[in-house]
Formats: sequence, structure tokens, C-alpha cells
Amino acid sequence: MKQTDCHEPLFLFLFAVLISTLFSTCSFLYPLNPWDDANVYMTIGNAMLSGKELYVDIFDHKGPVLYLMHEMAAILSRNSFIGIYIIEIICSFFFMWYSLRTMRLFTSSKIVLPLTYLLGWLTLSSDFFYFGDSVEEFSLPILAHCLYFMLRFVRNRQTPLWWQSLIMGVGLGLIFWTKFNILFFYIGGTLALAYIAWKHQQFKDFRRTIRFVCFGYVLATIPVLAYFITHGTFGALFDAYFMVNLFQYHGTATNGEPDFWWFPLVKLSIWTVFVLPIFFARTRWEIKLLILGTFGILLLSFATMTVQFYYVLLMYVFAPLLIYFFRNHIPTLRTYIILGMIAFVSAATNWNIVTLLNGTFPRCVLEMAEIINANESDDSEVLTFSSYDTGIYQHTRHLPPNKNYFMSSILDPEIRKEQADLVASGKVRYLVREIGAIITCHKYYDVPIPDNYRCIYDKEELFRYRLITTPLKFLWNLTYPRVLLKHIMKPVTVNQRMLIYEREPSKDSEDNRINY
Repeated sequence: MKQTDCHEPLFLFLFAVLISTLFSTCSFLYPLNPWDDANVYMTIGNAMLSGKELYVDIFDHKGPVLYLMHEMAAILSRNSFIGIYIIEIICSFFFMWYSLRTMRLFTSSKIVLPLTYLLGWLTLSSDFFYFGDSVEEFSLPILAHCLYFMLRFVRNRQTPLWWQSLIMGVGLGLIFWTKFNILFFYIGGTLALAYIAWKHQQFKDFRRTIRFVCFGYVLATIPVLAYFITHGTFGALFDAYFMVNLFQYHGTATNGEPDFWWFPLVKLSIWTVFVLPIFFARTRWEIKLLILGTFGILLLSFATMTVQFYYVLLMYVFAPLLIYFFRNHIPTLRTYIILGMIAFVSAATNWNIVTLLNGTFPRCVLEMAEIINANESDDSEVLTFSSYDTGIYQHTRHLPPNKNYFMSSILDPEIRKEQADLVASGKVRYLVREIGAIITCHKYYDVPIPDNYRCIYDKEELFRYRLITTPLKFLWNLTYPRVLLKHIMKPVTVNQRMLIYEREPSKDSEDNRINY
């Protein structure tokens, strides 16, 4: 490594700290993470740290590695995302590091380093990053690591060392036990590499690599299976993670996308911007085949009307391939000015940082937690009633009173009955609701609120813009007070209504108390 290259890892790490701090709502800049998915993960991590059994005492349908990571984060802080913020910094660093190494497979131009910084900046400031703390975000460094070694094998005929293959296998295992549909990346890549190795008479080396990858996968899998088998909950793991995801999970009815038959085609065309030029370039057929296998199959697995906005973040792992078109570029002052302008526009249209600067970042949960904490008593149990996880459990230091404590996208009558029975029993003092941010099967679980509950908090706030925003709107907000044109340049936004219902005092309230 050159003397000037010795500082690259340090500078990349510091840059990872910067972009994670600016754009992730898990960082200390933000008062909370308003995303229901992230709050579910952290609530379950807190519950596991308090002794509750995953999938048995508390339920969600993601893989166990995700919740174990949030349990570890809860050790640092139970009422914030600071532990996840640290993990995000590490993930951002390794994503940029292996993206940089991928670019250098194609060129030695000095343009690769500023492009790496820009890639990290654009990834975390994009709409697809959402609020931070997504499975896709944590998968990026693992996929970037694997893609680098795949491309190195194809381009340089260089097979990974045994320990490098082992690490790839461990990454494969972590992804499998987090969100198994991301494995399409590995399936397509393996098939493409098998053909390439056979074509170039390297199949023996390829088989050796696959053996160590499989061994690494086993190393990652053994602790997971051992935990659930020794706790007698393997059946719950199988039902929750595999059966529910394959046969019961319905996704959202709409996530703000236009309900047109042609819209999936539009999404596909947008996503292919990262790799489509490669297929028209004068590059090796092996590289085209590898990208077709990894990118193409992964893309097809997401080509549905219910695809979530943040799924697209996975496609950023292929962005370093665009270096092929800049491999002979010598950076000049104009180059850095253009890169800086791109970075500025991306930050200026980022919902998280802009709403924070404007003072419009959603904070209702903090107000709701303050009300509940100010009236704390022995029976102050809290339930996210017919709603998603609002984050109320983190900020009130409460644990959910039941297994299916929030309304997922699973149409299960048992979940509906459990919530209805718990509320009717009067054992829960506070019902917290979030209405209107995203239309899902929420109405399926919308059971009537009993007469013995009264509303003590009702407020509406901005949740997030959807799909398309007006960049000029945010440029305006960053530079001038919103006095003129505020009704002309509007982003497409969605409001959510936040409510608290409190149980009316009764003579038999002592009998209704319940401790967890």
C-alpha cells in the first residue's frame, strides 16, 4: 500500500461517522427514530434483554439475527438508538471500503476515492435509506464484500483465500437469518460463477471456495439453531420466520406509490440505472453475466406492487460498477465542484435533515411519553392499540403487555382477538394509536375502543413525504424562511394522527392491575 493510502481507512471511517450522524435518525442529532419498523426491532431487543422469548413471548416475522443485534444495542441504551447508530457507522465504513476496492479492480485513477465518498453520501442521504435501521442497510457491507471477491475472481482469475471464503459464508448466514429473500443475490451469483469457472477450467478452485463458504454459513447458523433448540422454541422460529413470511405476510396495501399496472415497470427502469450501461460497454462477457445473475435475479425478486421504498437501497451495492465509465478520468477542480454540487442537492432534499433544521421533525411520541411518565403508577401498562409501534415503549421504559403487541401486515384473527381481549379486560391503562401514515391491513385490526377509555391526547403531525419531492422546496427551506411560495412548491406528504386513550378510574381498578 502506498504511503498516502495508509490514511484511507481512517478517513473513510471518519466520513462514515459524518454521514451516519447527518442522515440517520438513530444518531444523537435526532430526538427519536419515527419509523415503526425500527421501533419494533428495538422494542423486541429490549424485551429479549428483559427475559422475554423471541417469537414466543413477543412476535415479529423478521429473522433472529436482527433482533439479537438490537438486544445488543439495548445494552448500551434502552430508550435510544445509539447502539444502532454505532453499528450503522461500522456498516457504512465497510460498505465504502469494499466499494472502493471494487472500483480499483477497474482503474487506478485518483477519481475512485472522491467517488467513494460521494457514493457513501448519496446512499445515506437518499430516500431509500429512509430513517435508518433497515435490514437492507445492514446487508450492504456484506453484499459489497461478496461482490468484490466475485468480481476479482472474474476479472483477475483470482480465487479468494480460505479465510476470505469463510467470511463470505458467515455473511451469507447472517443475511439468511435476517431476511432470507436477499439470498437471491447469492443464488444468481453462484450460478453465474459456476458457469464462468467451468468455461475457464477453474471449477476445482470454485468448488473449494464454495466448500469454505458453506462452512462459514454453518458457523453462523449453529449458534442460532443451538439457541432455539436449547430453549425449546425451534418450532416458534420455524413458524414465525419461514411459514409466516412465505404464506401469511401480505406487505402493505399501499406505500405511497401510484396504483397503476405500469408502475412496477417504471421502478425496474429506475433501478437498472446502476448496471444497464455495463451491458452496452465493451467489457468482458463474464462481468455482464455475473451482474445479470446477482443484480437481475435480486431485482426480479422485488418486482412487485408491494415492494417497499427502502428495498431499493440494496441496489446501491452495484453503483461502484459505474466506475467503468470514469476509469480514464483525471479529476480536476471542475470534477470536485460537480461532485460537491451533487452532494449538496442530495442533502438538501433529504427529509430527515431538512425537517430537523426546519423544526418540523415528528416529535409527538415524546409528548405522549411525557404524559404517561408524569402519571406513572403500578397499573400504567401501555398498549399500541390497533396500531404500529410508535416508539412509546422506548421513551416510557415499558415493555409490551402481550405477544402481538402491534398490528403487523399479517391477517391473523388470533392477533385481532388478543388485542381486543386485552383491551376489554381493562388491564391496560393507556392505549396508544398511530393512524394514517401508511394504509395497510390496519383496518382489519381496528376494534372498537371500550367506553371506559377516554382520549387524553390527539394531535396530527407530518410523517414523511412519499415517492417524489420537489428539490426546490427543500433548497428554499435551507436558505430562506418559508414565507413566499410555500403553497406552490410542496412535497407530497403524509400526515399521521397520534392519540392516547386512558382507562377511566373504577372501583375495581385494584383488581385490574397487572405486572410484567
